[in-house]
Amino acid sequence: MKTYIFEGNRPMDFYPISQTRPVFDIRIGSETFLERICSFFKKESVSLIVRKEISEIASELHKNFEVNPLKVEDGLWLSGSVIWNEETLGLLNKKNTVFTCENDIVAANLSSKLGMKWISEGELNVANSEGMASVEISVNKCNYLWDVLKLIPRTLKEESMELEPVKDGSFKDVIFSQKENIFVSNSQIMPNVVINAQNGPVIIDENTLIGSLSYLEGPVYIGPKTVISPLTKIKNSVIGPSCKIGGEIESSTIQGFTNKVHDGHLGDSFIGEWVNFGAGTTNSNLNNNYSTVKISFGGAEIDSKILHLGCFVGDHVKTAIGTLINTGSIIGSGSMIASPGLTPKTVPTLSWYVDRKFMNVKLDKFFNTAEQVKKRRNRSLTKAEKNLYEKLQVLN
Repeated sequence: MKTYIFEGNRPMDFYPISQTRPVFDIRIGSETFLERICSFFKKESVSLIVRKEISEIASELHKNFEVNPLKVEDGLWLSGSVIWNEETLGLLNKKNTVFTCENDIVAANLSSKLGMKWISEGELNVANSEGMASVEISVNKCNYLWDVLKLIPRTLKEESMELEPVKDGSFKDVIFSQKENIFVSNSQIMPNVVINAQNGPVIIDENTLIGSLSYLEGPVYIGPKTVISPLTKIKNSVIGPSCKIGGEIESSTIQGFTNKVHDGHLGDSFIGEWVNFGAGTTNSNLNNNYSTVKISFGGAEIDSKILHLGCFVGDHVKTAIGTLINTGSIIGSGSMIASPGLTPKTVPTLSWYVDRKFMNVKLDKFFNTAEQVKKRRNRSLTKAEKNLYEKLQVLN
């Protein structure tokens, strides 16, 4: 039986992270949405359904998967913005049925004929699913990036259940609190680090370095090849692979390959890849009047209904030293900030904000910098990435 993973009807509700990747490639813990789904299915049985504008980058990221197939078989269709588990997948056995959660279709069990209808007419929604059975189910569905942040404790708890706790005597002069909830894979932890797992698991992946006098308070995930500077404080956060991290991070996710080496606060935020925060960069995550944080994107303002919410930063963003990021800010991919005072709450894609003025990025200069940044981690800027940013500049 085939499995088809789709993005959903509102992929840009995950802006700016979804600008440069399918929604299902967003990190939810040690895994992305897609990696979590693939842990339940054979990879060769999985195909991916994505927006046309990112199909090239999706094919490059997922060479072992079929992307946007022209024909489909009988199969299971799963939303790539749901954190699936064995229990919820077990609810999807009824044939020729769509499964909804809060009026959104999150899954379907379709014949080849109905699957082709999906392909030809666009993704199913409640309006065009007439004639099929419909079943309401309860799943961990994410509508926005802040929903992913809220689920960090649950996601990391589920992931830790498959791991072996750290053994006694594994690390000298390291303070562990609730050691049975701490999981370390072939990494180096320097003396006088404190790891507190009383509030949730702490998972440290392979080839990671935790600098002396750092404090990790679970739930926390630290990805492979990430370096944590001495005196760093991390709480309730997910740090992806190959990052350099310092200062204070709380209730945030960093997709990967990002530098936040220096002092400065990052809270209740979602950060993409290849981002560089200059020394002292700090974000606000609370309005002075204690009102819920409102987010502006896609021409609309959305009330998050959350008191603490920081910033959402796309790939390849750079900030100068001392940058102050406003509460509920959205910073589009490929942008650069070098300006005194608080940043605007919206910084467009591929723009420079310098001395309180906006200007467009010159793509050739952007590509040159991006190539140098990726080269430092033995990666290269691909043709598909360049094509995507050229499209983003036209749309900007």
